[in-house]
Amino acid sequence: MIVHNAGGIWGHTGAEALAIKAGKICDVGFADALRDKWQAETELDAQGLLITPGFVDAHTHPAFATGRAEEFDWRAEGADYLEIAKRGGGILSSVAHVRDASLDHMIAICTLNFKRMLKHGTTTCEAKSGYGLSLESELKSLEAIKVGGERAGITVVPTFLGAHMIPSEHRDNPQVYVDLLCDEMLPAVKEQGIAKIADIFIEDGAFDIVQARQYCQAAVDLGFELRVHADQFNNLGGVELACEFGAQSVDHLEALSDAGLECLAMSDHTFAGLLPTVPHFLRQKVDAPARKMIKAGVKYFIGTDFNPGSSYTPSLIEAAHFARVRLCLSAQEAIHGVTAGAADSLGLGESKGRIKVGHDADLLLLNLPDFFHFGYAFGENPVVKVILGDKI
Repeated sequence: MIVHNAGGIWGHTGAEALAIKAGKICDVGFADALRDKWQAETELDAQGLLITPGFVDAHTHPAFATGRAEEFDWRAEGADYLEIAKRGGGILSSVAHVRDASLDHMIAICTLNFKRMLKHGTTTCEAKSGYGLSLESELKSLEAIKVGGERAGITVVPTFLGAHMIPSEHRDNPQVYVDLLCDEMLPAVKEQGIAKIADIFIEDGAFDIVQARQYCQAAVDLGFELRVHADQFNNLGGVELACEFGAQSVDHLEALSDAGLECLAMSDHTFAGLLPTVPHFLRQKVDAPARKMIKAGVKYFIGTDFNPGSSYTPSLIEAAHFARVRLCLSAQEAIHGVTAGAADSLGLGESKGRIKVGHDADLLLLNLPDFFHFGYAFGENPVVKVILGDKI
C-alpha cells in the first residue's frame, strides 16, 4: 500500500507519502518515487491530512465492570477521597462490581473500552488489572484484557495491579494481603502467562514503602517488569524505590520531591508517567513538575490513566491538550509523549511509536492544519482514519 498526498508526516520534513508492505513501513518520501520502487497494489489518498504514528497509551485501567459517575457529583459537592470512600465509592466499589461480574461481562467491557481508545487514535495500550484484588478476580480481569484487546484489534500490554489497594477483608491486617500478593498471586499470574508487568500504588491508604519493597522484590524475583504509581498525593519515597528497582515507569508525580527528580534524572531506564487529566478530573491545583523534569533530561510519556474514578477519558488527544495547558508542554513534546516516549517506556520502541522503516504500520490520519495544532483544540477528535498494518 502507498499512502500519498499527506499534509505532513511526523518526523519526515517535506515527505508526503509512505509505503507499507506486510504490515510494516518500508519507505517514506514522495509518491512517484515510491510507486516506481514498490509497485503497490493499493493506494490511499491522504487528502492533505497529517500522518502520525498510532498513539501509545502507557497507563490505563480498562478492566472495570461499571462506571462511578455518581462520584463526580459528590466531588462537585466538595467530597474528598476519604469522604467518597465512606459513602461506598472509590476503588473498593469497583472491586465489588468486578468480583460479581462474569468473565463474559468483563470481556465485553474491555472490548468496548479498547474500541473507544482506537476511535481516538490509540493503537497500542498498556492495560492494568487492579479492580479485583483477589486471585480469581485478578486472573479474570487479565483474561478479559487479553481477549478484549484481540476483539478490538489493538495491541495490548497487560499489567497485573493486584497491589492497587488493600481489599476490605484485609483492612485490619494489611500484611496478610501483602504476603498473599507475594506468595500466591504473583506466582499464579506468572503461571497464567498473560501479564509480564507488575504494578503497585504507593500512597497513604494504599501501600507503604516497606510493603512496596517486599512486593517489588517478589515481582522482580519472578521475572516481572515493574511499573509504579507514586507521588500522586504524598511523597513516600516511591519514586526512589522505583528507580532503585529499575522500573519501566513511575507515574503521577504531582508530589514529586527534588530527591525523586534527581533519581529520575540519573536513571537510564525509568520513565516519568505524566497523567495531566487526573488533577483536572479531581479538581486539584497541583500538577507534576513536567518542565523541571524535561529540563533535567527525564524520559517521559503522557497517558490518559483511563479509569472510572479519576480520569474517565479514553482519548490521548485530550490528555495531550491538558499536557499543553497544565504541564506547559509544546506540541512537539506532547506528540512525543503519546508516541515514541510511551512506546519506549513499554520496551516497544523498536516497533511502535515512530514512522520509521521496519516499524509496524500503526498510523493515523489527522484533520489538523499542522503539527502545532496538536493538543491545541479540545472536545473534538481529529482522527479521520486509522491504519493498522495493511488494514484501514
